[in-house]
Amino acid sequence: MSDPLPTVPSTTASPRAWLKAFRLRTLPLAAAAILLPAGLLALQGKVQFEIVGQALLTAFLLQILSNLANDYGDAVSGADRDRIGPARMVASGQISPKSMRIAIVAAAAAALVSGLALLQHLQGSPKTYALWLVLGLLAVAAAVRYTVGRRPYGYRGLGEVAVIAFFGPVAYAGIVALHGVTMSTADWGPALGTGLLAASVLNLNNLRDRELDAQNNKITLAVRLGDRGGRVWHSILVGVALLGMLLYAYPRSVPLTWGWSLMTLAYSSLLRRIWQVREPAAYDAYLKPTALYLLVMALMPWILYWRTP
Repeated sequence: MSDPLPTVPSTTASPRAWLKAFRLRTLPLAAAAILLPAGLLALQGKVQFEIVGQALLTAFLLQILSNLANDYGDAVSGADRDRIGPARMVASGQISPKSMRIAIVAAAAAALVSGLALLQHLQGSPKTYALWLVLGLLAVAAAVRYTVGRRPYGYRGLGEVAVIAFFGPVAYAGIVALHGVTMSTADWGPALGTGLLAASVLNLNNLRDRELDAQNNKITLAVRLGDRGGRVWHSILVGVALLGMLLYAYPRSVPLTWGWSLMTLAYSSLLRRIWQVREPAAYDAYLKPTALYLLVMALMPWILYWRTP
């Protein structure tokens, strides 16, 4: 049984507490999921900036929704007691559970409105529109159900599956479809690569919290695999992702191949240091660079686009 949640008047939550609850440092992952496929379209002369801007807004709202729901869900379950990373707002008593529930509903509504506006750019049959509407609704549900509800999937080792899908092929195919372009077989390299690299960030987070999560019955994949198994899984996520992205770039763009090859070296150096970690808390230092490296890879097509006459 978890400890009762702190009773805090909803009026006491400060703007600073809400900013912490939004966890803005996670937004680079959401940005990368949109910017990478859009950048590859830009290199082909097919990008539409209005669509990219609206997609970024939708992705940011979904990420903030996920962060708020995660803050609330882990507090309710007791999984945030004695956590190693940054303090969570509900568990620490800085935001009341009632205020957080209201914020989750508001964020979900904002994400839905933004997503519906984005779908207005979609070309195709009513079936195509219905498909992407369903996927959008699933994205909202996935953002909430990661830690909220009777059987949150994040507590059953399925968090990485959702991240790989929604940050990878779903986001990639969505951007491509919104531009009226057909996704090719080769596109699966960067599509899966983005999702796998995003999942590697979640895996690091779960490796950091593995021992406390196990104590609180939050059975993440890191809990199932153990510390060494989790690091092997992390290496697979990064290795397969980088291979897929390089296989895509090699026959298409020499500059992009060189750029992503340099990032492969950077990831390799990071992996070596991750394998040297001895205490779970030390994984926290590698969360930010792992996320920022993916953002850098997503920005490289844009750099080439702006530098091309």
